[in-house]
Amino acid sequence: MGKKEIVSFLSILLLLVASSKGLNEFDYYQVIFQWQPGVCSSSTLKSPFVKPPQNKYTIHGVWPSLTSGNATKCSGTPPYDGTKINAIRSRLDQDWPSVVYGTNPTLWSHEWKTHGTCSNYYLNQYNYFNFGLSVFGKYNMISILRKYGTNPNGNEYSIDYIENAIYNATVKMASPSLQ
Repeated sequence: MGKKEIVSFLSILLLLVASSKGLNEFDYYQVIFQWQPGVCSSSTLKSPFVKPPQNKYTIHGVWPSLTSGNATKCSGTPPYDGTKINAIRSRLDQDWPSVVYGTNPTLWSHEWKTHGTCSNYYLNQYNYFNFGLSVFGKYNMISILRKYGTNPNGNEYSIDYIENAIYNATVKMASPSLQ
């Protein structure tokens, strides 16, 4: 694909945290924001979207990651327990909804098992999801991109332009690669 891309449906903010060792090893968290219309129009989408997309960014996940670029290997335990996030359920429904995974709890269970269990030593299930909500609340991605002249209107913008806008607003790189 060329240097031009449609405004990203995944905007990644990298946050450094303490490292862990062995299984569940990671160096930092990526808080993954998704532009819902971009997700639903993705050519890689394996199933139809669950609900009509809204014109907004939402959270897709919080991914413990390695600076080497290698995939993290999470233990998958402890298992997802929806009762542990009841206190933030309404915020999760609004800011971390499922776009393609069925119900919201289906997405949250997947995210916890696949990514959250890596961070259980640092963030229990409640704190893992609350951390994602906290970071999401700090960065209004539409305002950030508009400030730098990028609008989610179907126009094409270079990846470098989008990454620079995110970096200038957050002082965090939108990488390892903007998708």
